Amino acid sequence: MRRPMVSTMAACAVSMAACITVNIYFPAPEVRAAAEEIVEETWGNNDPARSSQLDNRLPARFAAWLADTVSPASAHAAEADINVSTAAIRALKESMKARSGTLKPHLGAGKLGLGKDGMLAVRDLSGLGLREQAEIRRLVDAENRDRRSLYKEIAKANNFEEERVDDIQAIFAETWREKAENGWWTQDSNGTWRQTH
Repeated sequence: MRRPMVSTMAACAVSMAACITVNIYFPAPEVRAAAEEIVEETWGNNDPARSSQLDNRLPARFAAWLADTVSPASAHAAEADINVSTAAIRALKESMKARSGTLKPHLGAGKLGLGKDGMLAVRDLSGLGLREQAEIRRLVDAENRDRRSLYKEIAKANNFEEERVDDIQAIFAETWREKAENGWWTQDSNGTWRQTH
């Protein structure tokens, strides 16, 4: 009689253990700060008034409050240090910084835009010769390749799971759009293009 009861209890314990999931803390506020630093470093911050206005938006403050107040890992969140200084990350940032001066005029003219995924998108190359169109497409491809590599390298440098690359990209996508200069075209989450003011 005792043996079936012990077996049943053991089976219940194993079932309960299988249902427990490990919630590994992802330091989104720290990744956000790193994204802002990288975007400003590689593309510059030419519009401080716009930047401070966006920083004071309620959703960003609410998200920070929520992360600090509700998160079970908030106690060690302040200790989280995001590594964005590996040789690979530095090389990607330098490559993007060197390219930004060539891309910015095309962004300002509306030929390129920032897609909802944070990647550069060709919007309208009419009026340009084939050689110039090909050069712009090459620059866009190189920039987007560097951005994807950057997100993977940040995940790798900080021992984040591979699926966190998408989270990093989402944070950077929001940051790229928020740091867009006046007159640039950005795509919202619904795919609608809007010009920044």
